[in-house]
Amino acid sequence: MKRALSDRLLRSLARPRATPQEIWDQQLRGFGCRVSKQGVVSFFAMRRPRGSAKSIRIKVGDFPAMSLVEARQRARALLVELQDGVDPRARKAEEARLAAAERASTFGVVAEAFIARHVVSRRTAREIEARIRRELIPRWGERPIASITRADVISLIDEIVDRGHPEAARQTLTYTRRLFRWAVPRYDLQYAPTDHLAGKDLVGVKKPRQRVLSDSEIALIWRATEGPEAAYFGPFFRLLLLLGVRRRELGRATWLEIDNLDAGRWTIPPERTKTEDPLVVPLSPPAVNILRAFLREKLPRGKDYVINGAQIHYARAKQRLDAHMTKLNGGRAIPHWTLHDLRRTCRTGLSRLGIAPHIAELCIGHRQAGLHRVYDLHKFDAEKRRAFDAWAAHVMRIVAPPEGRVVPLRPAT
Repeated sequence: MKRALSDRLLRSLARPRATPQEIWDQQLRGFGCRVSKQGVVSFFAMRRPRGSAKSIRIKVGDFPAMSLVEARQRARALLVELQDGVDPRARKAEEARLAAAERASTFGVVAEAFIARHVVSRRTAREIEARIRRELIPRWGERPIASITRADVISLIDEIVDRGHPEAARQTLTYTRRLFRWAVPRYDLQYAPTDHLAGKDLVGVKKPRQRVLSDSEIALIWRATEGPEAAYFGPFFRLLLLLGVRRRELGRATWLEIDNLDAGRWTIPPERTKTEDPLVVPLSPPAVNILRAFLREKLPRGKDYVINGAQIHYARAKQRLDAHMTKLNGGRAIPHWTLHDLRRTCRTGLSRLGIAPHIAELCIGHRQAGLHRVYDLHKFDAEKRRAFDAWAAHVMRIVAPPEGRVVPLRPAT
């Protein structure tokens, strides 16, 4: 049946009936409506696509949710596509596929995959994940990863620098570069927006730190890390100074890594060292005494970790130590220093004591240089033990000079 469709006619059709009914529109060829037994009126468009032997019928919408005017407009567009040989159903399916692919490759989704598949196994996993969640995901999370440009990355780094955190900007650029390098082959990206971006150009040349604690500062740190009020952070800082290890290497050390205190041997597993090689750290007598105190005095520690483990807050512990040092130093704070400066102080102290450079480097977990790394596989454990014992004895002479040789120390400056 062919009739001039109108709102009045459509309203009259919207009632139950014995059999379905179809009406073709006299105004637009290929457009019509179908009335079901239940009285539901639906619009449709039907035409044979160019180059096809079979007509395609497509539902346009239901009346009255869709008006007759809107239905004609949509049907006209569908009929034009069919006339041009395009199947709107296939087009719609492709659009849905592309939209799903776009949702699956937003920066936030890619970043979560990067964290789960790549970051989680890294030594600095917590730091990388925290930086990505703090700086990158809130900024780009909903955007398709392919839409992020070099200008976006530069703007981010510039903002962090302007906040007064150049090292944080440098780290953010490093982690952003890793993320895009990982994502390029997996998400079929044409390029990484971090290509051709260097930290020295965006942030400036990184100046190596040269801070080494003086003997008076070492003595002040030791005084500030004794007593029950320093139970949370004292042993941690003392061991950092005596062993020259990185804060994470010590902060997440477990009792299972220590063979036994009588042997004085601590093995750091490869997943927590920067070289990704296991590191054997001989424990000097003062270091062993500190560890024995945990067992003897039941100082605060995690269930499996040696020193507060995963619960230790490095920045908070450093703040408490600095405050105590300032108090002991007559209200005068010593020049700015970092936890890593304890490691540098240990390494410099080994050289001051005449320890051979290659032994000193092995003590702090650096690899041998050049071909020595390939051909000299000796571990130098005995030499490392003598070096750590010598350094510990030197520190003890600083913090507790032999009787009769006490030299009054001026306040640390």
